[in-house]
Amino acid sequence: MRHEDFAFDVDGERLAATRTVTAEQPEPSILALHGFGTTSTRHRISYLLDAFAEHGHASLTFEFSGNGDSTGVLTDATLRRRRNEALAAADRLGRAVAPVLLGTSMGAHLAASIVPEVRPRALVLFCPAAYPEHAADLPFDGSLPKPGNYPDSPAYAGLRDFDGDLLIIGAGQDQVVHPAVIDGYLDSAGRARSAEVLWLKDSDHFVHRWLPGQQARLAEVQGAILRLLPTAPAAPPRS
Repeated sequence: MRHEDFAFDVDGERLAATRTVTAEQPEPSILALHGFGTTSTRHRISYLLDAFAEHGHASLTFEFSGNGDSTGVLTDATLRRRRNEALAAADRLGRAVAPVLLGTSMGAHLAASIVPEVRPRALVLFCPAAYPEHAADLPFDGSLPKPGNYPDSPAYAGLRDFDGDLLIIGAGQDQVVHPAVIDGYLDSAGRARSAEVLWLKDSDHFVHRWLPGQQARLAEVQGAILRLLPTAPAAPPRS
């Protein structure tokens, strides 16, 4: 595998990104969206993306404006801005296969909301948050409502015509997202080819801090996701 750091511009901000590519798949087919918070970065999920690369699957992850190495101020960010940034990142995926979207917490809300435009083959959502429609333009300065089971959530709306595979990784000790939110996701995914919830009963909301140290559960999660990824083409023969 090879890690390629780069940046791209969206609405006046420069977003830091990393491609993890392989000989089998030089263009990424997986897009990972991180969650909300001052410490969220594109590197948090690299333990999974590197594992997928070992199976021939390339990925792209980046930091939303106001996070990590990207420009911008977190308190100026909005869900609409982040949705636009997610779509811009999706435009940098390969075109050979339908993509897979991975989202964590707020990133899961955003991943589901861009389904109509991106048309992914699968969604993998970790501790998915959901926000109401009216929150789209509220800045992240304390104005944003808490995650909840909002019937008008753009995440739920994005799922209603989704016909791919949905995998939700739920945390049994989640202190941020109520289980009713996961029910809302499942209720909205009636047209999905498959819908599964894998519960990590001992994990709290910050699943990517907990999971790397849990060998058996990590293998279970990796296996569940790998089953949803497209078959990686064989590496070209060496001359």
